[in-house]
Amino acid sequence: MGGSMEGTIAVSKMDQFKWRIVEDYRAGRVSRREAATLLNLSEKTVQRLAKRCREKGLLGLQHGNAKRKPQNAKASDLRSRCLELVATRYFDFNMTHCLEMLRIHHDIDVSYSVFRRWCLAEGVGKRRRRRTSKARVYRERMGNEGLLLQMDGSHHKWNGEDEWVLIAAIDDATSNIPYAQMFKSEDTINCMTVLRRIIELRGIPEALYVDRAGWFGGIKRQYFSQFVRACDELEIRVIYANSPQAKGRIERTWRTFQDRLIPELRLHGINALEGANEYIRKEFIPSYWEKQNTVMPRHSESRYRELSPSDNLDNIFCMKHTRCVRNDQTIFYNQVLYRITGGIVGSLRGKNVILIERSDGTVDAFYGHIQLQIKPAPHLGKSWKRHPARQQPA
Repeated sequence: MGGSMEGTIAVSKMDQFKWRIVEDYRAGRVSRREAATLLNLSEKTVQRLAKRCREKGLLGLQHGNAKRKPQNAKASDLRSRCLELVATRYFDFNMTHCLEMLRIHHDIDVSYSVFRRWCLAEGVGKRRRRRTSKARVYRERMGNEGLLLQMDGSHHKWNGEDEWVLIAAIDDATSNIPYAQMFKSEDTINCMTVLRRIIELRGIPEALYVDRAGWFGGIKRQYFSQFVRACDELEIRVIYANSPQAKGRIERTWRTFQDRLIPELRLHGINALEGANEYIRKEFIPSYWEKQNTVMPRHSESRYRELSPSDNLDNIFCMKHTRCVRNDQTIFYNQVLYRITGGIVGSLRGKNVILIERSDGTVDAFYGHIQLQIKPAPHLGKSWKRHPARQQPA
């Protein structure tokens, strides 16, 4: 084969084919152009390859940098330090998130491919299992900000112990999260709180895209009509999604939050609900979400509407119930008897009034736009007085 060879080398099938073509070229059985076509190389490269094979034999097929240490190779102590941090401190971070933490807090800057190769070789780092999904029809984003908000709640053990629910909305046009807050339960009052904060911060959206489960519908849709009533008063259209995939933008948001927020709360030692909400609003959303996951809308005009001066949010985001005034100018609501003490002249016997129960538990009464003065009536229970038995005459 030409050239001296010391020891043995592993030769792949491709190298064997390459050796045969080069030997045929050297022997004159094929031309240089034919050899270049068969090997998918340039004619000059075939000529250089033939020269190396003449001098080194099969070793001439190897690349000149074979078995050499790359110039960009990382030091072994850097690799050990990196893997130790992943195994002890960032074990519940995904690889992208973990690499970000290493760059920010530990001044370790390696490429993602190198970092992933290190983690896979050592079996450390969190990896998400991918499942095959059904084909879905792609829906284009809305063109304007504020035109459609996808709103939902995510139940999870966010601090690793207590199950809280994160209620948030995401703009369909920009993927911006106007407001998010954690609560202990997913009830109508808490969801009204989130929508009210969105209106106070950004304005009134045109429509809400929600699912039929949870507090929006389904089995647990207690007092859902109150939320729809509040949206109707603000002229917000409520649109129902027929499947979780239909509102995939908010569903993928929950997946990202659960993947990144939980380890960050653990890393910062945040276990209380108030601390978690403060971290979300002041750190997680502005420092990560708005910089990494938002896009520009197709049209710059915002579709958030300003709140009318005549709209009182306290009288909108509440529980409203209709009750009939009794003959004695009293109203019975939620096992409590209320007496009308003022606010209108004359009798309201048989008239319907609106009772407003606010989030703090207070109850106000309105007859049209007139606020009535009410107060709980004292509980007059039936007390039967026992008389001593009469003495029978002798």
